Amino acid sequence: MTVNSPHLFVTLIGDVDNEPFARVKYGHLLDALRRSFAVDACDATLRGLPRLFNALLAFAPQRRRWKERFYQNLPAFELRSAGVARALLKRAGAVDLVLQIGVLYDACRGTIPAVIYTDYTAVLAGRRPELGRSPLTPDERRRWIALEGAAFQRAAHVCTRSEFVRASLVDDYGIPPDRVTAVGGGVNLAPLPVLVPRPANAAPTALFIGKDFYRKGGDLLLSAFAEVRRQLPRAQLLMLTEGPIPADLDLGGVEIIPPTWDRTLIQSLYRRADCFVLPSRLETWGDVLLEAMAFGLPCIGVTGEGMGELIADQHTGLLVPP
Repeated sequence: MTVNSPHLFVTLIGDVDNEPFARVKYGHLLDALRRSFAVDACDATLRGLPRLFNALLAFAPQRRRWKERFYQNLPAFELRSAGVARALLKRAGAVDLVLQIGVLYDACRGTIPAVIYTDYTAVLAGRRPELGRSPLTPDERRRWIALEGAAFQRAAHVCTRSEFVRASLVDDYGIPPDRVTAVGGGVNLAPLPVLVPRPANAAPTALFIGKDFYRKGGDLLLSAFAEVRRQLPRAQLLMLTEGPIPADLDLGGVEIIPPTWDRTLIQSLYRRADCFVLPSRLETWGDVLLEAMAFGLPCIGVTGEGMGELIADQHTGLLVPP
């Protein structure tokens, strides 16, 4: 970074310096930006009284539903937007560009040029509301899409991870094609791993990483793996996930690992595997696919969304119908 480097204001959900999930997901991006620009990172997470207020407004009897609504509801969108606006006001005159990661709020309402980087849209999520990415009533979803669309319209440019999501920005939100660019996403590993061959006599092992068991297709994988075990009795399946797992699914040869942000543990799982499987019902991008490829693993994913832009069918893995 030079003395006269442009000053970026990067806003996202999560504290990149102190929270493991934010560090893993966005730490390398922030590090790369800081090598070329002056960067202020602003955590848009609701804390203190606003967080409590949001939790009360979002309450639902089912804990999972409550959690989904806690992150995605209309008052939370406005509270986060207001918090980011206050943070920007304190830096008036010092910021050249705003980079907003995700669209759970709007940091584009001021006079400073802003770029949004997103992996999905509310319109896409609303087509499969049963999968938890859109825990809104039809009226709430319509109003949320309007807020999201206004942010996209105000942004100087929108970057998406996939061409699939870029098409949604153009077709569903009316953003001019020249203002939307699919830029992909990097692998969340540094340095890249040194590849070590698996022992020739090791049991054939597949790996699945997906906290949301159902949305990530964990039940589909277990059903398929039971068939695999009939042909390959030594086959093993490692699943880093969070249930509930239906009791009628066969767990023979399956090791369940609780979700974690421990990168040493996760890298050890990649090293134990021969292939990576992610039969998601809805997948915004697939960071874990890139990580698996960094460990030399062929990947099995599904057609229809962004995975087809990561997996070269029959070359770096297989794509199957959802």
